[in-house]
Amino acid sequence: MSSVNPLLQPSATPVDYAAVTLANAREAFAHALTAHRDGIARIIAQQRELPTWDDLVLAIDELDAQLNAVLLAASPLAYQGDDWVRLLNESYGQLLSRFDEKLACAQLRDLYQQLAERMGMNLDAHERATLQWYRDAFVRHGAQLDEAGKGELAQINEKIQELAYMFGENMQLPGTHVSDPALLAGLPVKMREALAAQARLQGKSGWLIGTDVSSTQALLDQAAERSLREAVYRRHHQRGVSSDAQQDNGTHLLNLALQREKKARLLGFADYPALSLRAKSAGNPEQLRRFLNDLAARIKPLMIKRREALQAQAHQHGLGVLQPWDRRYVQTLERQARQLLTLDTFREFFPLPKVIDALVELVRKLFGLKLVADATPATMAVWHPSVRAFEVWLDQALVGYFYLDAEQYPGKQPDLVATRYVRNRRVDAEGRFHPAVVMAFSDVPQGSPALLDPTGLLKLFHEFGHAMHHLLVRTTNHVVSGVSNLGADGVEVFSKLFERWAWDADYLAGISAHQDDGRAIEREALQALLTSLRGVALEQTANDLALALFDLDLHATPSDGRSLRQRLDEARERCGFWPLEQYEHPAHAFEHLLSYYDAGYYAYVWSDVQAFDLFTRFQRNGLLDRASGAALQGALLDSGAARPLQEGMRAFLGREPNADAFLAWHGLS
Repeated sequence: MSSVNPLLQPSATPVDYAAVTLANAREAFAHALTAHRDGIARIIAQQRELPTWDDLVLAIDELDAQLNAVLLAASPLAYQGDDWVRLLNESYGQLLSRFDEKLACAQLRDLYQQLAERMGMNLDAHERATLQWYRDAFVRHGAQLDEAGKGELAQINEKIQELAYMFGENMQLPGTHVSDPALLAGLPVKMREALAAQARLQGKSGWLIGTDVSSTQALLDQAAERSLREAVYRRHHQRGVSSDAQQDNGTHLLNLALQREKKARLLGFADYPALSLRAKSAGNPEQLRRFLNDLAARIKPLMIKRREALQAQAHQHGLGVLQPWDRRYVQTLERQARQLLTLDTFREFFPLPKVIDALVELVRKLFGLKLVADATPATMAVWHPSVRAFEVWLDQALVGYFYLDAEQYPGKQPDLVATRYVRNRRVDAEGRFHPAVVMAFSDVPQGSPALLDPTGLLKLFHEFGHAMHHLLVRTTNHVVSGVSNLGADGVEVFSKLFERWAWDADYLAGISAHQDDGRAIEREALQALLTSLRGVALEQTANDLALALFDLDLHATPSDGRSLRQRLDEARERCGFWPLEQYEHPAHAFEHLLSYYDAGYYAYVWSDVQAFDLFTRFQRNGLLDRASGAALQGALLDSGAARPLQEGMRAFLGREPNADAFLAWHGLS
């Protein structure tokens, strides 16, 4: 093993991306995987008589952190081609299997239990939370099963990985090719140029519109040619659809749910939602169902009114019967008719570099977090020239590294809007501090400069919020400093909170700067546009709510004989959402259910409700109020996953959390 492999350097040394090759990435992952397997076996043998915190918990922290970091640090390099994608997919499957194997080990479970029994009274709150996390994790991974049960569980996990892989592969679908420029009426020049560039990458003339969500929605917003909107929309809904039932994503998704049900029953849970929610923050399945059903009952009448209003507007604009591919365009026509800011004009006031500067300033004022941008390549190399790199300082100490990969570029996965927690903040057994490392990705169209529309702003604020949450944690071991251990719902709360700043007209006007002359956007015009976009937000909430109900229903009763279509129809009807047309197949591209958000898609709606409530304190005291930021740090951020989320919310709010602010904003109270 080379001692200079760039992916195996000390955690405080940023990866030298210029030196990473396919060969040394493969070598690094194989080394970390072997070191993890051998290291766990060695720790079990050495700790059998008298397990200690340093030589058990912190030693395993070290192995877990290194294995996780090698894969995640290399993950952005998928844009370099299919060989990288294959290596990363293969390595990810091996990582999942390794962690499953570790947490299914009864010997390891017994060591943690011995440590808890012997030292429990002498451990601090964070250490006790770590041991509690492990106790739950061992149950969820089958450490209590006999050898036959573990063998069956391993087969189920392998099948789940296989089905998830096939589902993801099936979503790869070529876009809509356009050769007649007349069909592009209404599209702005920059968008046409981007579509032409996509076509050239495929060796074609003309224009190419991708099947991903961002490309599809951008086209539906602005294309005046109805036939093009229809073609693009129908193409988008062909992702994952096959005439061969055995190759169809509907089949794969149902089989995934059936395998997960088998897994839950094998582990002693009533159903898969009960297993999934064991590692989340919202409560038990019955509490969650009450939350979703109550919200659905409130949103249904408002959504029905909205559907009627859009249909009336479609008639006014000469479109006749409103079709699914008309809905977004009708809203564009309405904004034009009301002489509201156009989305193109909005973009001109929000160049990406200025927005990033504003986000950096926001976290400095709220939390005292200092992001030192664009360190020299020798200090922080990046994998693509458009990526921004930051050293992160808090209280005069270097606490982490942050990479912001916001722009789309050739080879980058479309719709890559995500945050990856490469390394968690921790202190090892020798007392050495290991900084956090986090990467945030978005899909802002390239430009000089790149410009953000309201949706692009929300995505950027959301992912930036995830990253700052991770960097602000003060706990010192790998488990509880990993914010993902709050569960898919808990981890979304802070990112949803950050979105609230992107909806505030005063704040946005204050950070706006026109790309040509730097002037601020006119506040009243901005407020009028944001108010009009609340209807779009209502639809997004209704869509997320319908998908959450579908997800929970599918995973609770996958073998009851109902089809995916029946489940979707029932969920959408409950929310008053648009009835499905025969050519619409949203479940076939519902990739959130492949991992982490399985029986957990409700997280987006649930966390939004919590975020609105948290934001009320900033609305009351000031959006840049340092005291409120410090209180949020102390109540919710410092402790990472060591403190139950709802306990921290009560401490911050000084009362029980409620949905009042969320309901009022959406007109649902």
